[in-house]
Amino acid sequence: MGKGKNFNAKIIYIVFVFLIIALVFNVSILTLTGWGMVSFKNIRAFSAERGGGQVSEIKQARRGSIYTSDNQLVATDVTKYKLIAILSEDRVTAKGDPAYVKEKKKTAKALSTIINMSYEDILAKLETDAYQVEFGSAGKNLTSLKKEEIESLGLPGLVFEEVVSRNYRYADFASYEVGYAAVNEKDPYTLVGQMGLEQSYDDYLKGSNGEKIYLVDAHQNELPDSVIKETVALPGNDVYMTINSSLQTELDALFKDLIKQRRCYKGGCAIMEVKTGRILAITSYPSFDPNERDIKNYLDTFINEAFECGSVFKAFVYGSGLTDKTIKLKEKYMSGGYRYYEAGRLIHTIRDYNEGRGWGKITFEEGFYHSSNTAICHLLAEHLDMQSVIETYKKLGLFQASEIDGMTSGSGVKGYDGQTKSLEYLTTGFGQGSSVTGLQLLRAYSTFANDGKMVEPHLVDKVVNPVTEEELYKAEVKTSEQIFSTSAVKQMRDLLYGVVNRPEATGYRYHLDDIELIGKTGTGQVAENGRYHKTKESHVFVGLAPYDDPQIEIVCWYQSKIQGTKPMQTLVKSMVKSSLNLLNGKEKKVKTKTYTLTSYINQSTKHVKSLLKEKDLEPVIIGNGSAVKDQYPAKKTKVAAGSRVFLLTDGKRITMPDMTGWSRKDAEAFANLAKIEIEVDGAGTIYRQSVRKGMTLTEGKNVKVYAK
Repeated sequence: MGKGKNFNAKIIYIVFVFLIIALVFNVSILTLTGWGMVSFKNIRAFSAERGGGQVSEIKQARRGSIYTSDNQLVATDVTKYKLIAILSEDRVTAKGDPAYVKEKKKTAKALSTIINMSYEDILAKLETDAYQVEFGSAGKNLTSLKKEEIESLGLPGLVFEEVVSRNYRYADFASYEVGYAAVNEKDPYTLVGQMGLEQSYDDYLKGSNGEKIYLVDAHQNELPDSVIKETVALPGNDVYMTINSSLQTELDALFKDLIKQRRCYKGGCAIMEVKTGRILAITSYPSFDPNERDIKNYLDTFINEAFECGSVFKAFVYGSGLTDKTIKLKEKYMSGGYRYYEAGRLIHTIRDYNEGRGWGKITFEEGFYHSSNTAICHLLAEHLDMQSVIETYKKLGLFQASEIDGMTSGSGVKGYDGQTKSLEYLTTGFGQGSSVTGLQLLRAYSTFANDGKMVEPHLVDKVVNPVTEEELYKAEVKTSEQIFSTSAVKQMRDLLYGVVNRPEATGYRYHLDDIELIGKTGTGQVAENGRYHKTKESHVFVGLAPYDDPQIEIVCWYQSKIQGTKPMQTLVKSMVKSSLNLLNGKEKKVKTKTYTLTSYINQSTKHVKSLLKEKDLEPVIIGNGSAVKDQYPAKKTKVAAGSRVFLLTDGKRITMPDMTGWSRKDAEAFANLAKIEIEVDGAGTIYRQSVRKGMTLTEGKNVKVYAK
């Protein structure tokens, strides 16, 4: 029995090899001589005699997809279609049947009910004296459902050109970091990254287009046995981010609420696994939807926007002094005001934030808890070595441009000259007169969790070949030299603990009963047109948790005229808990498989529903029929486990589903199949809908959903 199986396998293998050799030989002979070895005719001569020629057809490669760390699909290629009408009566099929628009009025009337163009305008197009016409924006970016609807008309002369575009499933979701890709103007068959990871990882993501060269007759019909050359399109590689989808969604919702409540002008927030540098969630304002590209600000506010960060900067001054042993925390100084002189002349009096009242004569330890500006002035002017402090700033990467996964980060500005203990040198110590980015704070504060070493933040975990599943790139943990001493780090963690957990300290509003959060608050002035704005301020919080061995770090900042940071306190507390739960394994793990859909049309609804559930996909049944008559996404679409697949059945009764947690794309897919009108208020995840679950939907029914 075993020998028989081996013999059969050998026969199959030999036949397969023979066919490959024959195919290669046929292509070679056709290319050199024009003769086809299957038909045994001179195909090239046959083509020329009939007014035909050689055609080159590009096979567009699939661009690699972008996933979250929990394998949720963020960016992927989608195929759209452009409608073209052939008008020339010379265009016929191989059998001589019309392959052009024959009945123009009938065609115009039918198309007017499907595409967003009037009967009169379509007819005017069809009566043009041209070989073919297009229909402007109304005939572009058509979905596969629209294409199939037009094809079902059975009207000759209507053809489609495939156009591959990029779709961002969650819309405004770490948009500056994900970025976007668009068609290259010089090469319409290639998508090119224009911003974010789409741009910096373009060499990994882009595929290699294929090409098919073949012979046609005068009517552009492909001749049998006429392929001269054919190369296969190779797909791009998939990028897996460090971002967790559930954390990102929660952060986006909380940050948008903060922005709304405080009427913010700009801001940003990021959460990082502080031992590895993996960014778990990141958001910016203003932001944009990569599908719409409604970009108002091209700067990523967290990575690129420099701002005066206020008192969160004080930790670096204290860390430097404690490392050099030039600070005695129990030593006292007079708080309230510090007079700065130059050449014996009073230049400026620096006051503590409580209108200069101060807290009397207090220790430098108490000065940190109270966020005393005058404590910093005394330390920098009288205790610390200036060159050592400046060298510490340099090692921490402050006031310097850098990169994160190939994306350039802003540098900020240092106000001091480094030669004298100038006023700007003192004010920099409490976060005024110089500027930093959120990314710089994220990186620099990581020293307090890593024995004085700085960890490098990153957004990409790995790059994987989707065919071989080979890892082409894997992120590594990168740390700096030891910047702060072990003893200084321990003392700094104690100081940061006091800021958040002592009732008299500035950060007590961030205190949590069940988690020992440590951190620092800051308030910075906002410079505009060469002077400080009278009412606009930057509000900042940097935190680490838990105190004894920090696992996560959060940096949050925003600019507003409104005082009070309660929305930021809510955000920080919620995100700290969720982040630690995730790292401690309390959050549900998302399955990592992906699937390529097949066509489910004309199959049993019950059978398809069961099949999809077995593949960890979520079927959404539209109608009460027993057979599937349409679907979304279309066949050959690659989807991640947990994705929704919409199935339109042959039943007439369609009911409203619960869209809570759906994306805008999901809602629009349902609306398209159900033939209802959907209005989406907001961006992100849907949390409320105007029609309750289970209500019967009639064609054209208007449904409003709210997203955040």
